[in-house]
Amino acid sequence: MAREVGAGVELPSPGVRFGPDFRARLGRLLGRLAAARERREGAGRAQFQGVGSEFVGYRPYRSGEDLRALDWNLFARLGRPYVRVAAREASEDWAVVLDTSASMGVGRPGKLQLAAELAAALGALGVARRASVELWLPGAPAVRVVRRRAALGAWLAHLETLRAQGPAGLGAAVEELARRRGAGRVFLIGDGLDLEPRALAGLVRPSRELFVARILAREELAPPAQGSVRWIDAESGRTRALTLDPTRVASYERRLAQRLQRLATLAARHRVRLATVTADTPFEDLAAALGLGA
Repeated sequence: MAREVGAGVELPSPGVRFGPDFRARLGRLLGRLAAARERREGAGRAQFQGVGSEFVGYRPYRSGEDLRALDWNLFARLGRPYVRVAAREASEDWAVVLDTSASMGVGRPGKLQLAAELAAALGALGVARRASVELWLPGAPAVRVVRRRAALGAWLAHLETLRAQGPAGLGAAVEELARRRGAGRVFLIGDGLDLEPRALAGLVRPSRELFVARILAREELAPPAQGSVRWIDAESGRTRALTLDPTRVASYERRLAQRLQRLATLAARHRVRLATVTADTPFEDLAAALGLGA
């Protein structure tokens, strides 16, 4: 947990560092996602179809789209609706919103580390699928974009400069994103401590896929059953002495479960892909939980 240092707070895991095997793991993940997608969609290799229209694969049908876009032959074979994707559609915009608030530095390993690993994977996956990927940091005006494989090194280097600090989390970014309509895929990555589930409804579009990766420290999901602790708000520095007992812990767990259930219910209603994991989860498992192979 966070620790008091003078007038401030020392976070146990405030930064990001990609291990020496990270790029190899990233490459293996992209290979598995590509193979899984090809098996599921029956796309085969990219080829030219029609007059001047480059066919690059399939994607799942999105609710509200024109049924004439369906590939009925593929639907008959697989029993699931898919539409053909031309090169111009594949070159869509993705928005990756990464929570860098102080609470993301809580726990060992830190929540920011896993969030950055997933953001790195999304940058690489977007490039492989001809997307333009924007990195949004709540509270920061600048947006970093990656479009080509050659820029992935700079993308990873930038992620390693990030620090968990300040109060702005996913809630601040949702308000700005709700005013934008361009991104075909939006990924929200963070602990979601300031994110109200109903705010996600403002991001839903018929032509958009919305993903939420909620990352919590293990002690946030399963606090000690009893004993004296000093609770420290990583963002405000406020502290509070608590004596934990089974009744108090059960009350905390019940409130947390209710909040997680509200988010899950909203996600199911709006077809949002949601995964809630602890910070020690391998990023490959988080990518699978979000269904990134689709």
